[in-house]
Amino acid sequence: MLVVQSMAMFRGVWMPMAERRVSVHRPLGLIQSVRRGIALSAVVLLSVAAGGQPSRDEEAVRVRRVSGPGYASLVVENRRAYEVTVALTIRGQNANITRMVPEVGTYPGYSRTEALRVSAADGTKPCKWRYHFHWTKGRIDAQHDDTTLYRLPFEKGRSYRVSQGYNGRLSHHGVNQYAVDFAMPEGTTVCAARAGIVVDFKESSETGGPQKSHESEANYVSIAHADGTIGEYHHLKVDGVLVEIGDRVVAGQAIALSGNTGYSTFPHLHFGVYSAADAEHMRSHPITFLTDRGTVGEPRPGRAYTAR
Repeated sequence: MLVVQSMAMFRGVWMPMAERRVSVHRPLGLIQSVRRGIALSAVVLLSVAAGGQPSRDEEAVRVRRVSGPGYASLVVENRRAYEVTVALTIRGQNANITRMVPEVGTYPGYSRTEALRVSAADGTKPCKWRYHFHWTKGRIDAQHDDTTLYRLPFEKGRSYRVSQGYNGRLSHHGVNQYAVDFAMPEGTTVCAARAGIVVDFKESSETGGPQKSHESEANYVSIAHADGTIGEYHHLKVDGVLVEIGDRVVAGQAIALSGNTGYSTFPHLHFGVYSAADAEHMRSHPITFLTDRGTVGEPRPGRAYTAR
């Protein structure tokens, strides 16, 4: 029932007249649709306000100076299972530099590699030199196989809505340009979207929130693919990782339980495929998903997709 109060002009002033009661009929289906739309909008707005960088362990790479007969070596130690790209620069006076690995090179997981040797160009004079290095996760020469079809990262027959897709205005830009967020309840089974080897994970975090200060608190699983790219599954539940480093997984295999850890305002799964852009940055790759209705090259925010 809608109450309408009529107004009339009296000596230049609007004055109220009698109230009229008007019945307004709203179809039940329309009301329910509006309510569903409002609820969906709330889910999308809440869950897209999340993001973060691909996983990074600051202790993964070290460079050591090792003395030899008449020279010094710089040895790059990769302490983790995934490959890394390292830029090792050196400047010196009266220094003769011999490189075993290019200035920007890729180092295998769990490796200890002599990168270069330094010796005096003139043995009668002092040799002075300094080095600096930067590194990032993944191979700089990785070429994504665009013919690969990815499974949706959840169980067959399940449907979940995309809360943020490619080029999402809140957090899917830069390194996360081609990442996808799926809104899902905490504890949902997360499955490998593509076959590969588990090279990294974290499951110890119990915290998260809408501030960027929570970026490093996300639990995750990283899976290396045959083309050198790495699939990252983020915001997982504490103690929710179901695989171990070194495990070979197949597409569709359960690997974790979803959560709400890290930079996140709503339970969801962040999934992206990455490789090294240079020795300091990663990049994401556009991919094609296989769904119950065929292939999808760019998942749309607000739409639900069903895994096949």
